[in-house]
Amino acid sequence: MGKLITKIKSSKIVNKGIIKKVKDKIYFKYISPKEEKKTDKHREIIFEKFNNVFKDSKYALMCGSLLRYHRDNTMDGQDLDFFTFREEFEKVCDRFINEGFVIKQVFLDEKGTIYEYKLGYKDCDVDVFLIYTKKKQEYFRFTMENNDSKDISKKVVGDIQIISGNDLVGYERAISGMTEIKNYEYKNTTFMGPKNVETSLYELYGENWTIYDPSYDPRYDPKTNLPKSYNDAKSIVFIKPLTKFEDVKKIIKELK
Repeated sequence: MGKLITKIKSSKIVNKGIIKKVKDKIYFKYISPKEEKKTDKHREIIFEKFNNVFKDSKYALMCGSLLRYHRDNTMDGQDLDFFTFREEFEKVCDRFINEGFVIKQVFLDEKGTIYEYKLGYKDCDVDVFLIYTKKKQEYFRFTMENNDSKDISKKVVGDIQIISGNDLVGYERAISGMTEIKNYEYKNTTFMGPKNVETSLYELYGENWTIYDPSYDPRYDPKTNLPKSYNDAKSIVFIKPLTKFEDVKKIIKELK
């Protein structure tokens, strides 16, 4: 049944024109808020599990949850985005499985290098972005579809869905603050975040990060730290979530 639903969602007829616009409106109005409530339900236990996974290394909560925590003293209604160095993630990734996570999706560059994992814990999704260094500057990548999304292919092969095309774009943004990490308190637990939190928020949201901006778009904002775009992104969705990171590498190798 899961494979059939994925095939229907992948068909061109529901991913173009008016039908796609209607589908997106339904998602952001009805489905997205429900997903965020699931995150609110599990946030504390997920922090505890991340602390277990990274007990001898480091990660940082970033993006919307960090912004809401620092600016509004809450994280309600925000998903969870974690940053960590690629080398550190590869050392500890198997611990995620021991903590009850599964692997739901990966995002890759043109060389087949993974730069983001979407993990699942119970009915909640968590994104882990892998930091890498070029010329002494740290970067991360995120993936988004272009507005019209005309050139996107969604193909189901066995138990995976492959998403690619020129309108699936990888965005590379410079980031700092990962070298100095500190613990922050949240309700009955703690999480790791950048020590210079306002510097990180400035890099992600610009000088007006203290003001809620519903028009913010990470593809075009902030103007002080615009991301570089690459029309080479690819995503693999595991219709049956995986429980071994080595299986991810095997699948990617087979697709090359």
